[in-house]
Amino acid sequence: MAELDSSLKARIILEAVDLATAAEVASLQQLIAREPDILTVELVLRILLTYLPESTDPTLYNNLLQQLGGGHVHEPPHSALRPVYSRKEWSDDEARRQTRQLHLLPVAQEQDLQGGCTDLLSLFLIHRARQIDGETGSIGQIQQLLEPFIDRDPYLRTYLITNVLPLRRFDYEYYPQIEDTYTLEAFEQLEGRPAIDALLSRSVRNASAGPIQASRDIRGIVGPWMYRGSRRKRRKTNPARRRSSASTLETIGQNASLADDGSCTGWSDVNGWIVDLALRDFSAAAETIGGWDGPSDVDYGGYIDQPEQDNSEMQVLDRRYGQAGLAAIYATTDTSPSCREGSHSVLQKVARHTGLQEPPGLDDPKWQSVSSIPSNYVNQITEIHLLHNSLQRHDNPLTTPTQVSISFASLLLTSGVLLQKLGHPMRCREIVALALFRNAEEHTQELTKLLQKVPVRTRDEDAWAGVRRSVLRLRDWHYQPSIGASDQPEDPLGVLRKVKREEAEVALLKAILRAS
Repeated sequence: MAELDSSLKARIILEAVDLATAAEVASLQQLIAREPDILTVELVLRILLTYLPESTDPTLYNNLLQQLGGGHVHEPPHSALRPVYSRKEWSDDEARRQTRQLHLLPVAQEQDLQGGCTDLLSLFLIHRARQIDGETGSIGQIQQLLEPFIDRDPYLRTYLITNVLPLRRFDYEYYPQIEDTYTLEAFEQLEGRPAIDALLSRSVRNASAGPIQASRDIRGIVGPWMYRGSRRKRRKTNPARRRSSASTLETIGQNASLADDGSCTGWSDVNGWIVDLALRDFSAAAETIGGWDGPSDVDYGGYIDQPEQDNSEMQVLDRRYGQAGLAAIYATTDTSPSCREGSHSVLQKVARHTGLQEPPGLDDPKWQSVSSIPSNYVNQITEIHLLHNSLQRHDNPLTTPTQVSISFASLLLTSGVLLQKLGHPMRCREIVALALFRNAEEHTQELTKLLQKVPVRTRDEDAWAGVRRSVLRLRDWHYQPSIGASDQPEDPLGVLRKVKREEAEVALLKAILRAS
């Protein structure tokens, strides 16, 4: 009797394999419904993985999968069904031998088990998605396979959002003209800063052929891809720790430096990419910052609205993004007027994004009303803070978003405009270094060089009056023409602050005499 049972079981399994190989899903469903004790859910899923052709339209077997997931398979309508048990002509020994040689694939793959997936159907669906991609490369079929089941398991939803959605956009929607494509498994292996470099490589590669698309790509490719990290973090972080984190941030306050936090790592890589881009192509970096509103600005393709995020964590992420904007201003080597205007736009964006007061326009007379810079702030700044790899450090006073750092950057940009007009363009970092780390003799030498470059070769009094105002404003950012020299501050703060007022006036007079 036992041998008869084993041979019957073997015949039924072989029949299921035959139906799966022929993609006769309705007949297979009929067989499963009739033999649920033999064709268990896991066994059927293994047969499908091993024998159902990858090119089979997922809509043909999604209903069967739904029923398998529910634990009970119903017989389909009997019309057009092939008769089952067609292999009864096989001998019992042959049926058992063929069954032992099937070598069915396992449902689960190691990376998914390590990722915490425990749902059998979800494990099958992800395994099947990789099969379809490997054989057909059809992202559309993979979406048809997964989308009906995303409410079943958070792991499956996360897989769709972090892998399938960004890969579809990266290889097909956004850049259909590029032939080099990722496989799904290769895309899953992307990690860290190299992943950010790869995912954003196409957005600026052909900038001359069209607009920069980095903001779109961060929103639509990198953002969904980053969702995997936020899911992992929420699983690992317990409520007590989250309450402690929020309380700590409240204690630190708005103007405190940003502490290093593992949750910020992924977005810090994006910020680093933007700052590095500013070093190569500031206009592209400025356009990216202008078009993207930070880590909360992500397009999840309608699969979720916005993930739950601890308010304190989002504040940190937003301020990190603001710091990247300030760092981009200091990183650039461009001294063109368009770069200065772009820098000012970035500065305004940073101020809005972090809830700070926006600076006045570069040509706005109100720029001199920018709040004064406290001496203790200036004393914090060192030459190390100007190094490229230090611009994003959480304790960098130049780039940590505060009202003082916004005002300081605004004064630097305005100084850059004045220097440009005087024919002596300088980068922001050079202006900081000159203002804070050069001695009086070097300031005097710089003033002499500046006046030698002044494009004034006439006796136009108005033009020279403008030059004089610019020089005195470079010496003291809060210079007021209506205030007499004796009432000006003794310790001014400006690009040429160590040049005495009398020395500046004498140098100007000499320049006028040379020009005439």
